Amino acid sequence: MPSAVRFTRSNIPMRATKNSRRFIFAILLCAATSFGGCGRGKSAPPSEGAAKASAPAESAFAEPPLDQQTEQKLDPLTKEDAELYLKVMHAAAERVTNLTPPDRAALDGAKRILAGSASGRVPTPADVKTLAQANLVAIAMDQIVAGEMKLDGRTYRGIAEAVEAVVPNPALGAASGDGGAPHSDHAATPLEKRLNDVNAANEKVLAPYRAEIQQLIAVVRSPANLPK
Repeated sequence: MPSAVRFTRSNIPMRATKNSRRFIFAILLCAATSFGGCGRGKSAPPSEGAAKASAPAESAFAEPPLDQQTEQKLDPLTKEDAELYLKVMHAAAERVTNLTPPDRAALDGAKRILAGSASGRVPTPADVKTLAQANLVAIAMDQIVAGEMKLDGRTYRGIAEAVEAVVPNPALGAASGDGGAPHSDHAATPLEKRLNDVNAANEKVLAPYRAEIQQLIAVVRSPANLPK
């Protein structure tokens, strides 16, 4: 499990709840720093630009393969998946309640960085790493815990995404029964159809654990944990 926040397409959140918590952190980063080009235009790296330039024009309109469009596990959750998620989240909730010295240091460091930014100080690359770690401590402690448990990061994130697609975060508002997917007039894509079917199946699997999951999410994903 990576211990740093990466802003890549594959990590773009799909649900309103995750959008909200990542957006909160984006505000923190933008308020704290001009390092990294936040709020400014930024050209793509040469390799990325070259790849885009060499791609066929029609590829811009082609739908990516299903497994490249979302982090969420695209097969229905099993009882074992639910139990693994609960195991990680219970440990994460306990740790959020009883922060380790390194966890608290990350949050305290982020507070100092935010305070310094108010006086015009430009944070360093090390400061940005501290902010990213503080974000994990505050609202993604399960990623840290899963990494320490030596779980495969992609597998765990896929399960967590699937769980939280159908179980709302009480602190950020209720999700709809379709996993918080936006409604539109266009015909459902293959991905949307598959996710709708998977989410419906997942709601049934998670029904016995729903209240427990919401209690854990309220602790681990609380915006109140974020440094101010």
